[in-house]
Amino acid sequence: MAEKTDYELTEAEAALLAAATEDAAAAAGALGGSIGGAIGAGAAAAGARKGGASGGRFGARFTKAQTAAVMVEAPDDPEAVRERARAGIAESGAVIEDPNAAGDGSVWGLVGSGAMNMAPALVRVQVDAAGAGGSRAHVRATGREALIKQKIGAKAADRIAEAIKRV
Repeated sequence: MAEKTDYELTEAEAALLAAATEDAAAAAGALGGSIGGAIGAGAAAAGARKGGASGGRFGARFTKAQTAAVMVEAPDDPEAVRERARAGIAESGAVIEDPNAAGDGSVWGLVGSGAMNMAPALVRVQVDAAGAGGSRAHVRATGREALIKQKIGAKAADRIAEAIKRV
């Protein structure tokens, strides 16, 4: 199980996660606004969606990044493990380019996590060769938590770690 860790996001990582969190909160707010505005018609419903999205973006500013990490050992070579990590990320989100442009071969992604997988988590999987042809994968995930803690990072890290373990 992934454990909380102290990790300071880089500026690029923080900006990417903040934008994804604002977008997700805006989408949730717009959905809530449209449900409430469904009683009205036309312009009133559109206004409710817009107001809900605006409120969601505003609320996302009060979240705090929390990171969790887990290590997984696999009997396969590093490239096969990276491919399973990519597949696991793609199942619940999107594989993205390294926001830091480090070129270290890590697999990055934005995945849904938390309650009903509606909160985004930034995931990084770094794979190193281990003895006897195996690999060791370090899975780190960060989510922005609000007052009600959803363990966004821990849930995302555990899900990707399970995908890596699948043979």
